[in-house]
Amino acid sequence: MSSIPRDVARLERAREGAALSLVRSPWAAIVVAVFREVFSQEQKQVRAERLHVQVETYLAELRDAGHDVPAQEDGRALCLSWMHSQWLRRVPLDDGEAYELTSASLSAMQMHEGLARERALISESRLTTIVDAVHRWAVEATPDETARIAALDAEIEALTAERDRIRAGGAVEVADEDRMHEGFGDLVDLIDQLPGDFRRVEESLDRIHEQMVRDFRADERPKGDVLGDYLAASAHLTSQTREGRAFEGALAILGDENLLEAFREDLRAIVAHPFARTLTRDERADFVSADAVLRRGLRDVQMRQRRASQSLAEYLSSYSSGEERELTRTLRSIEQELGVWMRGARPRDAVPMEWMPTRLDIDHLRTRFYDPASAAPAAKLDDVSGERPDAPRIRDVRRQGGPLLAETLDGIERALAGGAGSLANAFNQLPDDLRRPVELFGLAYLASHGRLAGEPGGTVSAVRPDGTRRTFELPDMSREATDE
Repeated sequence: MSSIPRDVARLERAREGAALSLVRSPWAAIVVAVFREVFSQEQKQVRAERLHVQVETYLAELRDAGHDVPAQEDGRALCLSWMHSQWLRRVPLDDGEAYELTSASLSAMQMHEGLARERALISESRLTTIVDAVHRWAVEATPDETARIAALDAEIEALTAERDRIRAGGAVEVADEDRMHEGFGDLVDLIDQLPGDFRRVEESLDRIHEQMVRDFRADERPKGDVLGDYLAASAHLTSQTREGRAFEGALAILGDENLLEAFREDLRAIVAHPFARTLTRDERADFVSADAVLRRGLRDVQMRQRRASQSLAEYLSSYSSGEERELTRTLRSIEQELGVWMRGARPRDAVPMEWMPTRLDIDHLRTRFYDPASAAPAAKLDDVSGERPDAPRIRDVRRQGGPLLAETLDGIERALAGGAGSLANAFNQLPDDLRRPVELFGLAYLASHGRLAGEPGGTVSAVRPDGTRRTFELPDMSREATDE
């Protein structure tokens, strides 16, 4: 039986992937152009609000230039559709959210760039790279000690002969511009693949983290039995996938500062060749900064691994397996009931649901428990009866009250009968306890009702209960004056 069915299944899976869906999209040119403009090696993440505004601006520019653009006028809706297509992913920040490209988008962008770049696909540089790589891996794959030594001796002899030739005055053969262009294109292709490779490692770490959380939820063992196993596994996330193991193997190179320094020197030597005059400033800058791509990729993967391990440890330490299983069972039963309801439901059918839960049939809900301290009797009060003041006398209480009409009327009448003449003189002849300022109100009341007769006006001297005196001018308080 041929391998065609297996190949067809594999290619169909690749065809349905996010990378080829972007390549086959009718808006692929616009999407890739926007991604290239917004994202770069230095700008791997863009804040969500900023990207929404940028997408709307770029669509307006393309529309004004006569290009067809997607129907979505809202940049947010378009970014969400790209995220749903797995071309973008949304990552949390300390103070918001940001977008970053997926590995599928990076692969699709590399495909477009390769198709747009004008160069020969078959060249001496590319074939030499392939032949050299095959030879190197063949040597490393050979377990025979004699064959390994023979291969090394042959390489040493060839290098020694070349060194002796140059030392003897032989000409140093420098690659011409065409050959350097070919080699430069091959190197650019390889360097352009690095961001996608690093991003695939990051995505594999995220998948492992999510899978470990799901496995932990499904684990029926007690929490204490599985916590140590999962915490230990979270510290070695990269070793659980092929991408992660390949990345761990690359750490030996990425962590060698001497090797990276030699790599930078080689990059500068390449752009010092005369062929580099035909390159743009951006092309030369991007090529020379290829070591920064390695450093940023290494840093991003390590940060993603550290965040995944930390968040997994925090989740596992705070996770309640009993409550989570109970919630899972409840949600699963709701999903089953929803499936039954959907069998006979029609479009736009709704399930009536109360916004607030119904009132519980409970007469009284205890809010506090018994506290012996609150039930203890209060402390006995001290006996201070010996320090109580004397009881007030009715005479003193009356002196602080309102006017004494009867006593004032009797005293004024006697004074007028004795020849006082005016109400003021009659008031001044009263005893001190009847000459309080408040008695003037009683005097005015009596005079206005015709109870007293005397010359109006005059000066009176009132005496307060504390003995102080106050002088007042007494007005005309006859009934005729008040009526006027």
